[in-house]
Amino acid sequence: MTQQPSREEVIQKDVQDLHRLGYAQELFRSMGGFSNFAISFSIISILTGAVILFDYGMAWGGPAANSLGWPLVTVFVLCIAAAMAEIASAYPTAGGLYYWASRMKNKNWGWWTAWFNLIGQFAIVAGINFAAAAFLNATIITPLLANFGIVYDNTTVIFGLGDTAVLTGQLLTMGVLMGLELGLNIAGINLVAVLNQVSVWWHIAIVAAVVILVFAIGKENASGLGLFDVKPLDTVGVWDNTFLGISLNYGPAITYPVALAFFFSLLQANWTYTGYDASAHVAEETVGARMASAWGVFLSVAVSAVVGYIFLLALTTHLPDMSKLFPASLDDPATYSQYYFGGGVAVIDILVYNLGQVGSILAAGIAIAMSFCGLSSVASAGRMLYAFSRDDGLPGAGWMKKVSHRYRTPANSLTAIVVVAWVFTLAAGYVGGGTAIVIVTAVSTIFLYAAYGIVIYLGATTSAWRTEQVWTLGRWSKPIAIVALLWTAVLLVLFSWPTSGNISWPFMVVVVIFLVLYYYGWARRRFQGPRSMGQEAQLTEIEQEFEHAAEELGGASA
Repeated sequence: MTQQPSREEVIQKDVQDLHRLGYAQELFRSMGGFSNFAISFSIISILTGAVILFDYGMAWGGPAANSLGWPLVTVFVLCIAAAMAEIASAYPTAGGLYYWASRMKNKNWGWWTAWFNLIGQFAIVAGINFAAAAFLNATIITPLLANFGIVYDNTTVIFGLGDTAVLTGQLLTMGVLMGLELGLNIAGINLVAVLNQVSVWWHIAIVAAVVILVFAIGKENASGLGLFDVKPLDTVGVWDNTFLGISLNYGPAITYPVALAFFFSLLQANWTYTGYDASAHVAEETVGARMASAWGVFLSVAVSAVVGYIFLLALTTHLPDMSKLFPASLDDPATYSQYYFGGGVAVIDILVYNLGQVGSILAAGIAIAMSFCGLSSVASAGRMLYAFSRDDGLPGAGWMKKVSHRYRTPANSLTAIVVVAWVFTLAAGYVGGGTAIVIVTAVSTIFLYAAYGIVIYLGATTSAWRTEQVWTLGRWSKPIAIVALLWTAVLLVLFSWPTSGNISWPFMVVVVIFLVLYYYGWARRRFQGPRSMGQEAQLTEIEQEFEHAAEELGGASA
C-alpha cells in the first residue's frame, strides 16, 4: 500500500512548485481544498448576483430569465470553468490568469490579461459590496434605526453637489462594510478561510430555508406569469443619462425584440457566475494547490448551478402581483422596483408575500450572505493585485507588493482594492445615478470574461503548459475550450449593449483607449513580465526572513 504524503510533505511540494515558477513563499500556506472551493463559491454567491439582479432579469426576460436563462448560461460557464481549471493545475500561483498568459505566450499577452482581470476585480468588489449595502440597509439597518426615530436608507443624501447626490446612505454603508472586510482580510488567511467556510454553510442554510418554506407554506403564484414565459415586465422604463457631456437616451425594454430582450436578461446569471478564478488567485496559500485550485474553480460553478437553480425556481413559482414593482406608470418610488431606481426589491417582496415576518428575517440572512461574498471578493482581488505588483506591472507596485510580516497577507494591495472599488462606485453613482449597479455589474462581467477568454484561447492554441497540468479534460479539452470562447465572444457584445440606462460601454471604451496609450507609451518597452525573485538559496532566505519576523513578533506579543 502506497503511503499518503503528510500535510507537511504536501506543503513542501507546493513550495517547490512555487520556487520553479520563480517566487518565494511569502504568503501563509494553510488553506485546505474545501477552503479553496469556499472562496470561489462565496464570490459567485447565488444570494448576491441572482438576487440583486432578479429585478433586472424579470424586466428583460420575465420568468424565463430564471427558468431558461440560468441553465442556458450554466452550460457555457461550466465549459469556461473547466477550461480554466486545466490551466490552473499547471501554474499554481497568485495572480492566476496574468501568470498563465505570460507563460503560455509572452509578457505582452500577460499584461493585457492582467489589466482586464484587474479592472474586472475592482468592479466586482464594487458591485458585490454595493449590492450588500443595499440589502443591509433595506433589511437590517433602516428598520433598526427607525426604532430610534432616525431616517436612514439607501437614498438618504449624506453629501451632494447641487441637486446631485454624491454620498448616499447606500454608499456610506458600503464604505463601512468594506472597511470591516479590509480589516478581516489583513488579519490573516486563516481567519478568511474560516469565514469562507461559514459562508458556504450560511448560503446553503438560507437557500434551504427559502426553498423548503416557500414550497411548503408559500402562497400561489399571483403574477399571472408562467414559469417559462418569455415576457419582459418593463414597458415604461426610460432613462436619460449623460456621459462626459453627451446625452445617452434609452427607451423601454419592450422596444427591443422579445428574443433580444431575453438575451439581455442573461446578465443576471452571467454576473452571478463571476469571480470563480479566486481559487487560482489563492493558490499560493492553498495546500495541494495544483488539484485544489483546479477543483475549486470548477466545483464552485457546478455546485452554485444546482443550488442556484433550485432557489430561483422556488421564487419564480411563487411570485406576488408584480404590478407594484413594474407599474404602468412610475408614480410611487417607494414601491416600484429598484430596477427603476425605486425602493422595491423583487426578492424581498417575494419572501414577505409568501412568508410574512419570516420572509423579512430570511431577507436579512441574504444581506449577511452578500457581506460574506464581499469579504471573499476583497481577498481574491487583493491577491491578483499583489501578484501583478510583484512583477512591477502597474504604478505604485513597489508599495502594493509588500507583504505584512505580522499577518503574511498583502495588506497594501488589499487596501488599494477597497479604496479604488469604493471610489469607482462613488463615481458610477455620480455619473449614472440609479444605474450604478448596472454599470458595475456589466463592467465586471465584461472585463473578467475578457481575461478568461484570453487564457482559454492561449490554452487551446499552445501546448507547452500541458506537460505541467494535473487536472485534465482529455480529448474534450479543445472542444470545450471552443464552446467557452464562443460564449465569451457573445457576452462581450451582449452585455456592452446599452440597456436600462447602462452607460458602461462608453466607460469601457475610454478605459481601453487609456490602456492602449499606456501600453504603447510605457508598458510595451519597460514591462518585463513575470520575474524570478532569485535562485533557490535567495528564495529560501526570503522565506526565513518571514519566519524570523513571525518569531520576533510572537515573542514581543508574549
